[in-house]
Amino acid sequence: MKEEKETIVMWSQASSILPTMVGHTIVIHSGKEHIPIYITNPMIGRKLGEFMPTRHFTSYENARKDTKSRR
Repeated sequence: MKEEKETIVMWSQASSILPTMVGHTIVIHSGKEHIPIYITNPMIGRKLGEFMPTRHFTSYENARKDTKSRR
């Protein structure tokens, strides 16, 4: 029988990752939405906020489609 790990919801990005968290999925609030992060061994001792994407890259194509005058 497979043991189910529960998802933990957190709002603090400044919390440190402990060895007991390995294998769990922690959902962290980014200020706008909750983002799930799966905890692995190399993450121990670091902060949860280090694994939060803060910017979303759209593409450079949007700049090429801009037809406004640059003058």
